[in-house]
Amino acid sequence: MNNEYFTIQQASEGIWGAISVPGSGSLGNAAIIDLGDITVVVDTTNLPQSGALLRHTAEQLTNKPVKYVVNTHFHGDHVNGNQEFMKSEFISTVWTRDLLYDMGEVNIDLMQQNIQKLITSLNHVRSQQRDPHMLTEIDYDLSVQRALYDAIPSLCRVIPTITFEDKLVIQGTKRTIEVLSYGGGHSLSDAVVYVPEEQTLIAGDLISTKTIPVMPYGNPYAWIRILKRIQKDLKVDTVVPGHGDVSNSDRITDVIRFLEKTIAYVSRAVTSGKSESYWLEQGVLEGYEDWHLPQYFRWNFRWLFNSMVVQNNR
Repeated sequence: MNNEYFTIQQASEGIWGAISVPGSGSLGNAAIIDLGDITVVVDTTNLPQSGALLRHTAEQLTNKPVKYVVNTHFHGDHVNGNQEFMKSEFISTVWTRDLLYDMGEVNIDLMQQNIQKLITSLNHVRSQQRDPHMLTEIDYDLSVQRALYDAIPSLCRVIPTITFEDKLVIQGTKRTIEVLSYGGGHSLSDAVVYVPEEQTLIAGDLISTKTIPVMPYGNPYAWIRILKRIQKDLKVDTVVPGHGDVSNSDRITDVIRFLEKTIAYVSRAVTSGKSESYWLEQGVLEGYEDWHLPQYFRWNFRWLFNSMVVQNNR
């Protein structure tokens, strides 16, 4: 079942996480759910090749074709494998569907230019690094971006046809899924999939395991509210996160703490009178140096710092 792109981790009865192998190009996790008479896949990874293996794995594990694919949000590492599921029906929030629709056809040149810029920027950051963990993580990232660069000419945008605002329920013969959205936190619109019978949450990028959450273009304040609401409304034993290993509900608290600490840290930085570059030189927030994707802490910091400066100048 395991392959170069992901390892299969059983989350609970009838539910598996397809957990991305670092540096392989798949980047985002996915999940496979056997409802008894229906197979559902949540998110489709970052590449058509890993998406094809995900579909094949789901069919092997459940002995059924994949009837539904849920896209938790519109980011490429969760939807780029969609094109390998053309016999399935796609589900997302209204807003995720609209975002994907508005992006239009894949613009190969523009997308490759953007990836090339990111690769250049990562190489620049790498050249200034001495920390072995950071170097390893940047090398994983470079290898992911190169794999995506090569895959871009074969990418097609697939737009969900079944949409919902707050809640959509699919009842199978063995278990049920509740596809829920409390608005946008990580992205402009985030959904989670909850399996009440197994008390299991497939969280998209709202929750990660020991991985720096990516904040730019989201809303960290709303993100915290969403996670607290999940803690209040749902009984969760097991979490399949958007990045990192299958874990338990403690990961929800981890992400809330990270977001709160980052907001407080950046807020202090803005009022300190010291420059943005001074703060960037301080490196990753203390206590999170060993998490995956540490290179994205800079991006989080810069984005939040500039947002707060603009806010303060209003």
